[in-house]
Amino acid sequence: MTAVDPWQKLLSSWDDQQAGYLPRREERFAMITRTIGEVIGDSFVALDLGCGPGSLSQRILAAHPAATAIAVDSDPLLLELGQHALSDYADRLRWVDADLRDPRWHESLGVDGVDVVVSTTALHWLEPGVLFEVYRRAARLLRPGGILLNGDNMPYDAGQATHERLAESANERAAKQAFAVAGVPDWERWWADATSNELLAAAAGKRTARRERADQQYGPRDGDLLTSLSTHVTALTEAGFREIGTIWQNFDDRILLAVR
Repeated sequence: MTAVDPWQKLLSSWDDQQAGYLPRREERFAMITRTIGEVIGDSFVALDLGCGPGSLSQRILAAHPAATAIAVDSDPLLLELGQHALSDYADRLRWVDADLRDPRWHESLGVDGVDVVVSTTALHWLEPGVLFEVYRRAARLLRPGGILLNGDNMPYDAGQATHERLAESANERAAKQAFAVAGVPDWERWWADATSNELLAAAAGKRTARRERADQQYGPRDGDLLTSLSTHVTALTEAGFREIGTIWQNFDDRILLAVR
C-alpha cells in the first residue's frame, strides 16, 4: 500500500472542510477554470488573491498546463501547507506572503501585469473600503481584455429577505449533512487539528503572532462580515471594469465575472 503524503492529506482535509460549507465548490472551481480558457486562452498569468493553501490555483494550473499563477495570502500556516502540498507545481506557482489590507501588497508580486485575477471564498472578510481598493489595484494590474473572477458568498440586498432566508436554510442544511459524515472536519476542528500538527508547529506560531500584529494595525476582522452583491458590483464599476455580471450562482454563492 502506498503511503499517503502527510501534506496531501492535510490539503485534502482542508478541501473536505471547505466543501462542507460549499457543496458545489468543485462545480464553482470548474466554471472558473473553464471561463478563463474560453475568454483568455490556455497561456496566461493568473493572480490568486486570498489563495489559502492554493486549491483554486491548483485546479487552474491542472486545467491549463501552459499557465502560471501567483498565489497571495497572509496566513503563514496556509502558505506553508500549500507550498509543500503543491510542490509539483513549483515551476509554475509562486507564493507571495502579503496582506491585502496593506495598500502596498501588490509591490511583492514581482510583475507589472497579469491576465487574470481570481479569488474564491476570501474577499468576503475585507471591509468594504479595503475591497474597493483591492479591486482598483486588480484593475490596474490587469492587461486590457483581462478578467477578474470572484467566487464567494455574496448576500442578497436588504429588500430580498425571502431570498436570503432560503440561502441561509440551504447552507445550514448542506453543512449539517456534510459534517455528519465521519472524518469530515468543520472549520473549528480543522484549525484545531492543523495548529496541533507537528508539521505545522512553526507556522502555527507565526500565524498567532501575525494575527496579533495585524489586529493591532488594522483592527480585528469581523468573521461574520459578508459584502453584498450590489457592493461588489459598485466596487468593480468604480474600479473601471466595463462588463460585470454573475456567470454562476447557487443561492448567494456566486461567481462574478468582470472584464477590464
